[in-house]
Amino acid sequence: MEKNESELTLFGALDAFPGDPSHDVCPTRAIRWDGQNSVAFVLTDDCIGCGLCISRCPYGAISLEDGLTASVEAADPAGLAITGPAMGEHPEVNRSGQIATLDVPAAANLPGKVGALDDGRTTLLVRNLLNEVGLNARTRRRGDTNVRIDAVGFSRSERPFVAEIETGTGVLESPRALIEDVAVLHSRYDYPVDEIDPVSIILSFPNVRSEYYQVVRDIEKVLGLRCRTITIGALVALLWHCATLDGFDGDAFTIGEGTIDLAECLGLDDAKLPEPYPGAFRPVR
Repeated sequence: MEKNESELTLFGALDAFPGDPSHDVCPTRAIRWDGQNSVAFVLTDDCIGCGLCISRCPYGAISLEDGLTASVEAADPAGLAITGPAMGEHPEVNRSGQIATLDVPAAANLPGKVGALDDGRTTLLVRNLLNEVGLNARTRRRGDTNVRIDAVGFSRSERPFVAEIETGTGVLESPRALIEDVAVLHSRYDYPVDEIDPVSIILSFPNVRSEYYQVVRDIEKVLGLRCRTITIGALVALLWHCATLDGFDGDAFTIGEGTIDLAECLGLDDAKLPEPYPGAFRPVR
């Protein structure tokens, strides 16, 4: 199961950004192929339950077993398998509903599972989540010490964004690093500063008393840069609801003086969208 090259293609000058060339859909490579029996299978110990393979499977044959880890259905209950030559197009799965509800164990386990990943797998997870919710994006090449930016991409309106990915305790440094990232995109790729959307992609919102929120507000007040914040939990919520994201322009995902609640920015119909884990949508109190 691999990604299409078109998902990693960026517009204009930004296509020169040296991104990770990996085409893996699963960031932990938990989904494998049994050549002898011609069937896919999942290494459950390596599966983080993100749902990327479920969204990507063209036959709808993967699901979250017991709401925990991905499992491949080999019995072909929908009758999609073709054992011989076919004259017409291959039948496609009819997708409806959602991958899973946000109150299953896999959602609650995300902080521990994602937090245990190394940087390379974390950035691959984020890139693939961004791609799967409709945004062209690249993450920096593993081991490339010449590139500080974690990720770049475009909204659906082809407006560029630059992102810092932080799943650990260094979340306070993320908005500060975004200042440098915007400067790089402006000076090296010739994008106007006011047309770049800086985004912190974090695992969980820090405590409401964290300096993070004031730093973001100070940057906007002094420099005019509106740093957005989105969590991996919010991206997973979009993925599991088979929804897409337009981008990061406008007021969405900004941190103002009022209450912060990402559930209001996702555009999902569920008025009482459950938080997959503490800090996924709202700051921890």
